[in-house]
Amino acid sequence: MLRSLLLALGLSLALAGCSATLTLPLPDQTVKVAAVADTGGKVVYPANPNLFSPPRSILDVRVEGTLEASQDLFLTLDLYARTEDPAQDPGCFALSDLRTTYAYACSVGPEDEKIGQAGFANTKSAPLSLSGSKLTEGIKQGRLWLGVMAKGLPAAEVTFTFKNLRATVTLGF
Repeated sequence: MLRSLLLALGLSLALAGCSATLTLPLPDQTVKVAAVADTGGKVVYPANPNLFSPPRSILDVRVEGTLEASQDLFLTLDLYARTEDPAQDPGCFALSDLRTTYAYACSVGPEDEKIGQAGFANTKSAPLSLSGSKLTEGIKQGRLWLGVMAKGLPAAEVTFTFKNLRATVTLGF
């Protein structure tokens, strides 16, 4: 009995040593939403992904930071993540300013995962706490699009910036 207990304790300690947690900064990402009252049930993603060098053997990710708006807002946004280029997705269409595609509006599909919300109360910034399998997969790949879905936007264009993002990453060894 004592031998079984010691074996189980030793195994538990060995498994505990097989993972580690670290925090890594992620680049800011900006998404512009045209002058509309809402995104029409679509998720708006920036044209270019958030690129970075990921660590190896990621098991889980939680991201915290701030979502900043270009003007004061009073609403709650749904936040999404995807790892596939929206330019290659037939469920997405390009948003452009006649010269440059600045974003894509995508119907929610299997590539899109809701990873959190951001609540604005007559402010320009909202705290973020994001998690989900697409977020984890994007961090693993070093390529990630973060998007917004909103109702009740002002009639003027709004730019959202995911800022000061810190990913708490659980690594497995």
